[in-house]
Amino acid sequence: MFPTLLWPALLAQAVPAAAVSIEPGNPSLEFIQNKGQWDRRVRYEAALPAGRLYVQADALTYSFLDPAALSHHREGARGAAPASTGRPDGDIAGHAYTVRFEKANPRSRLTAETPTPGERNYFVGADAARWASHVGAFRRLRYTELWPGIDLTLYENAGHHLEYDVLLAPRANPARVALRYNGATSLALTIDGNLVIKTTVGTTTELAPKAWQLDARGRRQPVACRYVLTGRTLTFALGAYDKSRALTIDPTVQFSTLSGSTADNWGFTATYDDEGNMYSGGIVFDTGGAFPASPGAFRTTFSSIVDMALIKYNTAVSGPAARVWATYLGGNQADFPHSLVVNAQNELVVCGSTSSTNYPTTTGAAQRVFGGGTALDPFRVGTREGAERYKLPNGSDLVITRLNATGSALVGSTYLGGSGNDGVIAQPAGIGANYGDAFRSDVLLDGDGNVYVAAATSSANFPGRTLGFNATYRGGVSDALVCKLNAGLTAVVWSGYLGGNAADAAYSVQRDNQGRVYACGGTTSSNFPATAGAYLTGYQGGSADGFAARISPDGRRLERATFIGTNSYDQAFFLQLDAAGSPYLFGQTLGQFPITLGKYGAVGGTQFVQKLSPDLTASVYSTTFGNRAGVRGGPNLVPTAFLVDDCERIYISGWGGIDNDLGGNWLGGSTNGLPVTSNAVQRNTDGSDFYLAQFAAGMTGLEYGTFFGQQGAGPEHVDGGTSRFDKRGVVYQAVCAGCGATQGFPVPPGAASYNTRNASPNCSNGAFKINFEIIQADPGPRRVLCLDGGSVPLTGNPAGGVWAGPGVQPVAGGGYRFVPTAVGPGQYFINYTVAATGTCQSTRTVRYVVAPAVAPAFAALPPQCTSLAGGVALAATPVGGTFSGPGVAGGRFNPATAGVGTHTLTYALSDSLGCGIASQQVVVTRPPTITPGRDTTLCADLRQPFQLRGALPAGGVWSGTGVSATGFFTPPDTKNRGGIFTLTYTVTQGPCQASATRRVVLAPTTDLNVNLNLPVCATAPEYAGLAPFNLSLTPVLIAPGATYRWDFGDGSPASTEESPTHRYDLPGTYRIKLTARYGNCDVLTGFAPVEVGEVFVPNIITPNRDSLNDTFRPRFSCRPASLEVFSRWGQRVYQTNDYRNNWNAQGLANGIYYYLLRDADDRRVKGWVEVRR
Repeated sequence: MFPTLLWPALLAQAVPAAAVSIEPGNPSLEFIQNKGQWDRRVRYEAALPAGRLYVQADALTYSFLDPAALSHHREGARGAAPASTGRPDGDIAGHAYTVRFEKANPRSRLTAETPTPGERNYFVGADAARWASHVGAFRRLRYTELWPGIDLTLYENAGHHLEYDVLLAPRANPARVALRYNGATSLALTIDGNLVIKTTVGTTTELAPKAWQLDARGRRQPVACRYVLTGRTLTFALGAYDKSRALTIDPTVQFSTLSGSTADNWGFTATYDDEGNMYSGGIVFDTGGAFPASPGAFRTTFSSIVDMALIKYNTAVSGPAARVWATYLGGNQADFPHSLVVNAQNELVVCGSTSSTNYPTTTGAAQRVFGGGTALDPFRVGTREGAERYKLPNGSDLVITRLNATGSALVGSTYLGGSGNDGVIAQPAGIGANYGDAFRSDVLLDGDGNVYVAAATSSANFPGRTLGFNATYRGGVSDALVCKLNAGLTAVVWSGYLGGNAADAAYSVQRDNQGRVYACGGTTSSNFPATAGAYLTGYQGGSADGFAARISPDGRRLERATFIGTNSYDQAFFLQLDAAGSPYLFGQTLGQFPITLGKYGAVGGTQFVQKLSPDLTASVYSTTFGNRAGVRGGPNLVPTAFLVDDCERIYISGWGGIDNDLGGNWLGGSTNGLPVTSNAVQRNTDGSDFYLAQFAAGMTGLEYGTFFGQQGAGPEHVDGGTSRFDKRGVVYQAVCAGCGATQGFPVPPGAASYNTRNASPNCSNGAFKINFEIIQADPGPRRVLCLDGGSVPLTGNPAGGVWAGPGVQPVAGGGYRFVPTAVGPGQYFINYTVAATGTCQSTRTVRYVVAPAVAPAFAALPPQCTSLAGGVALAATPVGGTFSGPGVAGGRFNPATAGVGTHTLTYALSDSLGCGIASQQVVVTRPPTITPGRDTTLCADLRQPFQLRGALPAGGVWSGTGVSATGFFTPPDTKNRGGIFTLTYTVTQGPCQASATRRVVLAPTTDLNVNLNLPVCATAPEYAGLAPFNLSLTPVLIAPGATYRWDFGDGSPASTEESPTHRYDLPGTYRIKLTARYGNCDVLTGFAPVEVGEVFVPNIITPNRDSLNDTFRPRFSCRPASLEVFSRWGQRVYQTNDYRNNWNAQGLANGIYYYLLRDADDRRVKGWVEVRR
């Protein structure tokens, strides 16, 4: 028995080998690219603790929700009263702030590095333009040339914190790096040199930066570095270092009051495909909310941030490659997945519910408009404080969505509902008795891909009702519902109500080999439509009964329906059929459910298993297991998965414990005391775990029993939905695990793991896979064979079975083969039978398709170059075949992967359209190596045209400003300010083209009166600024290799920085000079005088309307300022956040008043002013 654990984003795979090493330090931070699913200003998005990081071209925006409020969601959903958040019901406080790169290069490049495996897809909302497929994710981002010679990278460090590195090339100017923080409540530097950023919902700390250089031997040499905070702008101050070497500045961002690193996500449902892959469905809370319109505090609602999260895992591998794809599905309100199933094309079909009015639907869908309903309270939180955040304000509809095999497109998607509530059980007394029962329904596919659904509805106008077995809604809270849709989800084939005048719901649906449809569920209706001659024709009593029903293949007749249960509480949650078509039920009971003589069981057990006759007229046997170990004596388990194999062995899965006991809303129960076997994966329980069991054929004994779950914390459960066993006895179980941000979800020996760390601030949508290792016939997958391809050996698992059917022939010496020429083109069903247990045989059918021979046409490829980005798409007809050969992947040929040479590419077609192979050869060459010649610097007096020389190989073409194609350069007119001209030399050889650049620097002309273009001082236009005044200076021309010497005109030492910032502490008139050297050219630049004024605040105003000194006109800052004025008794008499020199003490008596001025850089001045009229 090989356990497999999946924790999306945690995964473990069952492998019959030694345990795979688990790395707790695996990174969890991913930068997700924006392909239109988010605001266009966002380039990449990353999940943070209770929030999001939005990466923009020129800024980083952090958006957080109140972590305390988010943690209360889980408590409130289980029944505990959430603490007040200080917000209206349903609202969650949020806060966003932006870190903008000051004076950054607008042409800097933002690129992603280190892609993570798998793809993500987003289908959120009805606007298809905002859907995105094949969305990539990356571990690292890089801004190149964000400032001259300076890059910035973002990544997750080994401590699972966001880190950014500022990378300075040799001689780059660190003074250019400036980060402005907008929207934070406050900024402060601690005594340790950390930057503390406070918001209304939490605190972020940027640890004191570290800086280093590498010496000649590659060793790190530390460089002194600290933050400098001026108002809201952060810069770096460095000690002495070698400017001829690169330098790295390395801050770390810690979200100190927010734990974890990804969104809260809850587990609901899981399924499988024929290859053993696992599909997990749950809900995720977008804890950053939408991209903020502006920095600062904001509010959002609980329900508007809940979407479905669907993930496919390859359980044959471990590590990051195990996640194949992830798709997010939903609309503008809460969306929940109930049940999943995979069709023959490996397409995932999702059955769920939504309160969204813009859930994504496809053209031609059976229903594209939300049907509506009344507000629902699926978690039973009532009217307690904060209750509205758990309710569905628009009511609910069912939704059915079919995703393609890569999760990247909606093949079909439809609403399914009427004007009442559909899909979500209203949970009156009786049905909906367990936590999560509100989100129970089931989905099933037939061989043609048609979709069958079992659910609950309160809509009297449910679509398709006139085509089914009962077109009339029976009243009460809800009716059970069974319906069929076509494979494309474009039509409801039929639907019918099953119910009476109280509450009814269907939970499970199956279909026998004659096409008859079985369903089971729960009812509180004494007039439920049980049929004459059924096993139980009357309501048995208690708060609820179970039921089972059989419907004709065309959906028009209710052939049989029976009550199930005792005179106490009973519900039938799962129905399975054995090889002979007999139905089995798995459910809960609080009554004295009968135990058939000779069957394994426990008197007073709270879980029942019952086998019925195919016509539902008799009970073949029944039994119970378990106890009443919970505080309130409820059932041990909430059933989640059920199987009957070909040999009539029974498999069950379920959870129990405190999550079904809190708040008095649910039945209660505990996993304590359930039987385990000596070979159990986990023999002990804390009372709140999963329990799995395998019972012998005919329910005659317990063959295997185990617990599964974390011990002592984070009770495991699901929040709704169903999981599945496949017919090989492998369970695929969804889990809501690690709640409360706890760790310790079990990874047994021999199980591999995608990631074992709960990176959520609360719960994680997990899953596990356990193989019970039953003997089951497995003929392998559906196959397409070529008519002229010869016979193929037939191999089944386990080996040694018997094959039978058209085209099957025995082989001399043992074994079987399939001979396509013996049957001709067409579709054939063949059987594989093995001895399973004792005299039991297991038989499975597989479909083989024999395709006629065809001659595919493979579109020819011209010669290719290794520099071709992304490769070239391959084309062939008929479509549907497979391309192969060097450099071929995903239907594209990548010359760089193939390498230089002549390569043979092949197209092989093997499907029902036909079989054939076509090949071609393609030649790949590499681009030439280009030498463009040396860079050139021209002094102001040397502006004659000249020929560019030294470019190799010959025969290339020049391009760029001032240059002809043959390389004749004519210096452009730069109005004496000089310039840098990048000239490109391009050589084309066959399919390859390569380019290289050289620079021509034109030095500026000496000028002694250059305007500095300083901004106007708003409060004193006659001055550039007020002392103390910081002035940033930039040369007329910045060029590589140039040197600079600045004379600031105030007697201070000269600066050799490229673009210095100088502070004038005293008022006065200053003349600035720059001596720059470009190559062999010396250029002197004199700047227009800089006038620095004196700070002046008057201490008297005379507002007597003579236009002389009527208003208070301080001159203390050129930046916008706020003003507060107080009386001598401390009463504030005037306030504005944007003072315009217009306060005239209107309505105030003469006397002394006290003022406080504060500008946008948080510079302050306070004092008194006299008002005298």
